[in-house]
Amino acid sequence: MGESNRNVRDVYGDYATQVIPREELKSTLNIFMVYMGVLAVIAAIFAGSGLAQMYDPSTTILVALIGNAMLAVFGGLIAYIGGHTRANTYMILRYPLGRIGAMIGSLIVSAIPLIIWFAVETWLFGITVNVIYPGHPLTSIAAASLWGGLLMMLTAYYGFKAIAILSYITVPFWYALIAIGFFAAVDLHGGLDALWSARPETIAPLGLGITYVFGLYASGCVITSDVSRYGVKKWSGSVAWGIHVLVFMTLLLFAGASMTLLTNSPNVIVAIAQIGLGIGALLLAILGQWTTNDNNLWSAALAWINITGKLNKRQWVVIIGIIGTLIAALWGGVYGMSLEPFINFGVFLGYFIPPVGAVLIADFYILSKFVLKREYKFGPGTRYSMVNIPGIVAVFAGGLAGWLASTYGTPLPTGIGTADAIIVSLLLYLALTIGFHKAGVKYEVGVWVEKPTGF
Repeated sequence: MGESNRNVRDVYGDYATQVIPREELKSTLNIFMVYMGVLAVIAAIFAGSGLAQMYDPSTTILVALIGNAMLAVFGGLIAYIGGHTRANTYMILRYPLGRIGAMIGSLIVSAIPLIIWFAVETWLFGITVNVIYPGHPLTSIAAASLWGGLLMMLTAYYGFKAIAILSYITVPFWYALIAIGFFAAVDLHGGLDALWSARPETIAPLGLGITYVFGLYASGCVITSDVSRYGVKKWSGSVAWGIHVLVFMTLLLFAGASMTLLTNSPNVIVAIAQIGLGIGALLLAILGQWTTNDNNLWSAALAWINITGKLNKRQWVVIIGIIGTLIAALWGGVYGMSLEPFINFGVFLGYFIPPVGAVLIADFYILSKFVLKREYKFGPGTRYSMVNIPGIVAVFAGGLAGWLASTYGTPLPTGIGTADAIIVSLLLYLALTIGFHKAGVKYEVGVWVEKPTGF
């Protein structure tokens, strides 16, 4: 499917509105390293610190495994769609949501959330610098967020190849630092016996933690096709995604929780500083935030191109990077080192982003294959609906269901907000589309024809 745009000029950069040509495809290892670079981030360790405020070590592992298993399956299914079509998330969404609906879906899963994520990661970078080197004007949380954000824009500006190169360089070193921090914390604070006996004052419900874990990576899960479309095999992205989430994200969450529980520190950066790894903490911040935030900017830029059809990838990277950096600096001035907004944001993502992925999975694997008998195709002249009404309804209904299940304990299928959001949106989409199709009721509104630019 990658040959259809061979003679079409890549107007926006990094094939933002076109399928990937065969000569641009990458190895499964390359895709895995890019995903690992996204995961190599202080936010994942901070997430473990958040879990330490809710659970003991054994429960943390259980919650992390369940949440990450959901991410592995859910994201793996979406990654395969990208590998099969060679198209990014915002192009693929034209089928289950329609052209205008895809714009709305892009706003939900990437265009807006990734600006906030960029701000969150930059804010965490500012916190790390401030903890390790306090007292200097350039190391205040706000100031460090400003110059750190500008640093993180570099590789996103140059695109996927630069992101992959940075991941190969930094990922092994980053994970080695995490391992050193974990074993040092265990050695200095009573060993494994002390770790397994540590616990917070109160234990939170399992459903809250699972929703929290899933929400932390929900946006990355739904947009995994942005990377998997480069895989040399259709399944490259699915395999790379599943391994990096189920194995390595679980280890990172457990490491972050363990260091916080053992040191009684308010967050993991303080914990790392307390065990004598000040320079290591700073390197973690620089390398980790860089390999994740460049990907955040890159995907957000692809989303905004598909929404507006204006400007190119590099111009959007600069615009989004500046906005996110300014938000991070303001956040640092207002919240300081509070984890509350971070935890709340992670839980919130768990409600409203997964329904977009659920609708996409339902459309690609069930509706298109067994009911409509259609292939996902892209290129000049391809016709899409403007709005797919069942898709839009299912996305918002699923998000509302997830929010009600977690906030008010509404007795939905699982009682877990994220899972309920996925189940409700997937089943509702299939019920509406299949029902309308069999009844001969038109549920797609308008027609949009793809231009030579891919927009």
